[in-house]
Amino acid sequence: MAERPGRQRKPEMVAEAMLTRIRSGELPVGARLPSERDLATEYGVSRNAVREALAVLQLSGHVETRLGDGSYVAQPTLAEDRDDKGLLAGTGIAESLQAREALELASALMAIRKATRSDLLKIDAAVAEMEEHLEREDFESYLRATLDLHLAIASASRTPLLVSLVAELTEKHRADQWLLHDRYTPEIGAYSLDVHRALAQAIRDKDVAGVYEATCRHYEEYPVLKG
Repeated sequence: MAERPGRQRKPEMVAEAMLTRIRSGELPVGARLPSERDLATEYGVSRNAVREALAVLQLSGHVETRLGDGSYVAQPTLAEDRDDKGLLAGTGIAESLQAREALELASALMAIRKATRSDLLKIDAAVAEMEEHLEREDFESYLRATLDLHLAIASASRTPLLVSLVAELTEKHRADQWLLHDRYTPEIGAYSLDVHRALAQAIRDKDVAGVYEATCRHYEEYPVLKG
């Protein structure tokens, strides 16, 4: 696995150790992985660290999760020369999810209080653009438009620090987003669009509970990581 600057985090260490076992054939394609609890015990880390490591491997295409049936080694989807880049991108996406959830929830709640009519029109326009891209099954453009929606919501918060932080994380995610292009399907896109529509409508309706529910659905059931 390609190295990143700075001290390696526990989820990265677990992901790298598991990937070594996958590449060596110890865990062949189709093999069922041990449970999160067993992996946590084996590597001496928390279950949260294991969960994030599995998310990295799932995003990079090395692992697939089947709802109610655990995680399995998947047939690699990236060419060998892009494999390490995929792992780095998967790590970046997985690391940013919790921070994005917190910041974007704060942005949406502030947008309920401070958004102008112009802000709401920009949010609606971003959703409409997402709908157009999804109808054409242009998932690359659709994913870019989802980030534009989150930036529009941050701008509607009228809170400069939130705008700056969301923009920083969004641009980092945009750089890694190529990894998701081939993983999207019409079904994943429909789920994602439904969540984003609900978030935009909750802001327009000044529905605090609706904003919270939509944001949690988006990040705690991240579409590409749904089993």
